[in-house]
Amino acid sequence: MTDEMNATDNSMLNEQNKDTNSSGKSGISNIDPIDACKHFDSLANDIKSDISDELKTVLATTEMLKELKAKEIVFSKPILRQGENAVIFPHTINVIQGQAGVHKSRVAEIFCSALIKKNENGNELLGFNRVNFNATYTVVYVDTERNLLEQFPYALQSIQLNAGYDRAEHPNNFKYISLLQINRKVRFQVLKEYINHIKKSTNNPLFIVLDVSTDCIEDFNKTDKSMELIDLMNMAINEHNVIFLCLIHENPRSEKARGHFGTELMNKASTVMQVGFEKDTNQEDTNIIRIKYLKCRSTSKHLPFYIRYCKDSKGLVLADPSEVSTLINNRKLKAIKEDVIEVIEICLGDGSEMTKRELLDKLVKEFRASERTIEDRLKEILYDNIDILNHLGEQCKLSKGIKDKHTYYSLKPNGPF
Repeated sequence: MTDEMNATDNSMLNEQNKDTNSSGKSGISNIDPIDACKHFDSLANDIKSDISDELKTVLATTEMLKELKAKEIVFSKPILRQGENAVIFPHTINVIQGQAGVHKSRVAEIFCSALIKKNENGNELLGFNRVNFNATYTVVYVDTERNLLEQFPYALQSIQLNAGYDRAEHPNNFKYISLLQINRKVRFQVLKEYINHIKKSTNNPLFIVLDVSTDCIEDFNKTDKSMELIDLMNMAINEHNVIFLCLIHENPRSEKARGHFGTELMNKASTVMQVGFEKDTNQEDTNIIRIKYLKCRSTSKHLPFYIRYCKDSKGLVLADPSEVSTLINNRKLKAIKEDVIEVIEICLGDGSEMTKRELLDKLVKEFRASERTIEDRLKEILYDNIDILNHLGEQCKLSKGIKDKHTYYSLKPNGPF
């Protein structure tokens, strides 16, 4: 690391730790990661020279962890909230996933606007606000899909206007690039070089958006290519004050993020949000968009919220609660399979199990449906081998077994990829 990078991150982390220092507590948030890395390097240098560099690294890490373990751990505060819900935390990888055309990018743009928003600006931004209005974040938007003449420039304008800037302004803490013209085989190297360039050019914490993340690597189905980007992000968030927001498409007619990269990304992510159109009783898309939290590593899982695209403002707004309630209640009467799965996630997602009688009673009451209808839905879910997420964000299957002459249901995590 260069002296310039060390000074950069020291400045950022000293600012971030003011609240913790004032509380009188000592802990992990009072330890400068850059100082820890320097200490880590000195530990590595002190270790015998007749062993490999890799083993030196492992042993030095053990010594550093021993020192950190002896201190009180004070976890980082969120940088972005929606109401009372903590959404984005420092030094994390985060994900927005969904099918094509569900406004994933517009949701990411709202996050960006919230982080660079002028303090006097009154735009509601779906209720998202940065926690510390005195903090200055540098937002870095990396795009790979939209055309350079209209679509991407318009998105950049929207971010600035929603944050209270004029479109002709050029905020110092708002950076953006497109990889559209870069050959896919070298995009990762260009991205890596650009991130290193940005880290050296600002003292601010970085919020880096990869839209879409699978386009930043040569092949998202190859393990080695996927892990290059995963490793780059992991190194960045551990060594610098960096946060990543990765946008990724889901496989067609599936809720699984695309490719091997998508599988690994879900494992590493702290917050995972799914964006998708709500369906009516005929399973047709409506104009209401649901944002569901698939994973919240640092908090309990938040409830979903609902938005829609407004033609007048040409942006996203919160959906009318009564309209959402009517849609959901009408659909419940049919006990649609996708809705049954959501209740199963709530009932069994914490690793518990329920007897067949307990689960049937719960679902019959929830959907006001006949017991036979609910049994049919459970059979469909078992037969179709549908992925269901537990509270840790792990993909599981509904499992049915016999114990003490009673039938039990539970969620069993899927095997390795």
